[in-house]
Amino acid sequence: MALMAEMNRDRKRRRKPFKPDDFNPYADQKPIVAKGTVEQAATMLGAAYTRNTQVSPLKSQASLCPKLEPEELMSS
Repeated sequence: MALMAEMNRDRKRRRKPFKPDDFNPYADQKPIVAKGTVEQAATMLGAAYTRNTQVSPLKSQASLCPKLEPEELMSS
């Protein structure tokens, strides 16, 4: 089946070739990941979202890290 589909494939409409797993109902299918923004997800969940442009997320998290300096080695 894959060979017949590959021979009749329109290369302009489908650039990647067919594989036998495309026709195998028992093959593991990868889940389709929906792409969206944070604003869209917040709207779907009914949550309020405001963008914070004043503080960089990396800078604010760095100040919360308790281990900025390595611990001293204890001798026994």
